[in-house]
Amino acid sequence: MKEHKNTIYKTIYQYNQVPVPASDMKRLLEIARDCKVVKNYVYDRYGGIGGLLKIYPGYTVQNEMTKSGLREKLGLPSIYFYLSIFDALGDIKSQWTYAKKRVEKNIRNNPNLSAEERHYLRFVMKQSQCFESILVGGELKLADGWSEGYAAICAGVDTHRLDQYLRRQVRRHLDKPHTDAAEGFIVSPKGYRYADHGIYLTMKESRKRLFIPLTDNNQYKTQIYVRLCPDKERITLNIPIEVRQRHPKGYSGKSGLAMGLNCMFVTDQGRVYGEKYLEYQSAITDYVRERLPRHQRNSRNNPGKKKYNAGKTRLEKMMHDYVNAEINRMLETEKPGVIYIPKFPAKSKAGFNRRVNATINMWQKGFIKSRLSQKCRERSIELVEVFGKGISTQCSRCGADGVKEDGVFRCSACKMELPERQNTAGNVLRRGQESKKGIEAGSL
Repeated sequence: MKEHKNTIYKTIYQYNQVPVPASDMKRLLEIARDCKVVKNYVYDRYGGIGGLLKIYPGYTVQNEMTKSGLREKLGLPSIYFYLSIFDALGDIKSQWTYAKKRVEKNIRNNPNLSAEERHYLRFVMKQSQCFESILVGGELKLADGWSEGYAAICAGVDTHRLDQYLRRQVRRHLDKPHTDAAEGFIVSPKGYRYADHGIYLTMKESRKRLFIPLTDNNQYKTQIYVRLCPDKERITLNIPIEVRQRHPKGYSGKSGLAMGLNCMFVTDQGRVYGEKYLEYQSAITDYVRERLPRHQRNSRNNPGKKKYNAGKTRLEKMMHDYVNAEINRMLETEKPGVIYIPKFPAKSKAGFNRRVNATINMWQKGFIKSRLSQKCRERSIELVEVFGKGISTQCSRCGADGVKEDGVFRCSACKMELPERQNTAGNVLRRGQESKKGIEAGSL
């Protein structure tokens, strides 16, 4: 069996070498539109409660879609037809997961439910046979060993009332997916072939393949996503690949990081990375604030929207390139084996004026965190989140409360003075190490 323990997945990209002719782009867009039709058909037919019994593992849906005649009507090659079906099923399953999480949260927070009633609802949601039979009205069939447990939790509760409550909650939170986007499609290795410094893609015409010259001569054998950009006469191949993690020598230390808007990272040693990040973020914010209202006032007839989107994309790419470069510089300089970062609430505090508020709201801390996480996985660096509440007001040396003034933290107990962000990073490191010691002690 293949070992996946020391491997990770990452997405790489390939691009067309020359502009894609309008006639060829039209053929590709037709496939994308047909795939959209197939996905919406699956969403409408199986995205509700009635489709629950058929979407796992999905072969019933596959067989019914084969008999539906939709593929013949569209003239879509089977390679695209069935991939679109299973892509849609993945979206439906994700929607079910989201809905169940919302229902479970409501069960926890409902003050009108007793402990026994909560226990019953959690049990039936955990057991797929119970959950499905309650929602679709089928016969309840439990696996060996679960029947006695089910009978025990039913004693003393009104199962009919609770089942009705569960159905209402699911109907409230379950949404059928839908897509209006026809900007690309998935293709498996059977639907393409690398050759002649390019790729041949299966078309709707029988035994016809479209050749796209590529900028590189790399070849892969996995499912790829073909993203279409007709306005730029360009396609992008998104290719997920499995790569082995690196174990670079000398990466063994522990680092605490304070993340911020003025600069990306400050370490517990006081080293700063991403000092110019705010300049890049502010450039995007100012661009959007100045130009977006014009487009919103005349959204139906707006010839400049393409130019606006291109300008915003250019600024974001510059910022993303800077973020990647600074993360690489930080990892190569610090050489950490473990990195601790604070876990803060999703919403950030607003500033004191509209421009500051807009900059904070557009702060792409999620992108920074995702890139840091990816690059840590590639280098086998452990990335750990620690509790962030009050982390900037405590002294990293003695743990007492202090004050922050003009970017400096001063401790009233031990009289330590440190740059505010460095003190925060020191607290991140301290909390991370204490948490790890607690986990290790608990496992003994």
